[in-house]
Amino acid sequence: MKKILIFFALLSASVFAVTPFPSVKHHKVFLPAISSPYLLETSFVLAENDTLEIEPGVEVFFSGYAKLYLRGTVRIEGSVQKPIAFLNADSAESWNGIYLSTGENYFHVKNLRIENAFRNTIIRSQGLFENVKFVNNYYGLWVENSPHFELVGCDFKRNRFALSVGVGSVRFRNTKIQENVFGLYLYKGTSFDGDAKSVANNLEADIRRELDEHTGKSSRISKSVWQRIEAEF
Repeated sequence: MKKILIFFALLSASVFAVTPFPSVKHHKVFLPAISSPYLLETSFVLAENDTLEIEPGVEVFFSGYAKLYLRGTVRIEGSVQKPIAFLNADSAESWNGIYLSTGENYFHVKNLRIENAFRNTIIRSQGLFENVKFVNNYYGLWVENSPHFELVGCDFKRNRFALSVGVGSVRFRNTKIQENVFGLYLYKGTSFDGDAKSVANNLEADIRRELDEHTGKSSRISKSVWQRIEAEF
């Protein structure tokens, strides 16, 4: 009986496979749970007139340097029982991250776990992250010039830089930024609307402001230079 069970275990492992990340068809990209998990080997761009929809329970694995660049209508809505997960395909290598630049297209990302990415970015977008977990990323989330963006019930943990705000402000409710290396970083002229007590227990600093830092001008690397460097990843 034991030999039979081992045989079926090996058989199941041999037929297990991932589904390639689908292409755009009729201006839509749809990831049903029945075909999960998916693998994205190269960067993917969603055009302004296209829609991305991902069902609850879906897992997407990203190869190194793969990026999910989303400009159209985004519907990434997992459930509490069946969250969606974005993960690295190689345990020894991170992936590039998600990049949302949706403009007037309001996005709603719900019950998602983003893990082991280099940098996740929201720029010139309006939308809501609800119950999204950022775990073990280099930059958990970078928000730039997105005044109508809100974090609700989110969690940042074990990130190098948890949440950075470039231009404008960010709102967060019931969101924890804890157990990271650096918590919240605010560039000059930016602000946040949320409970500062939820930004706590980070290793190096909880809340940092660009104006408060006193590094020498000659040794400082400007934000625009960092952005050009990171755009290459």
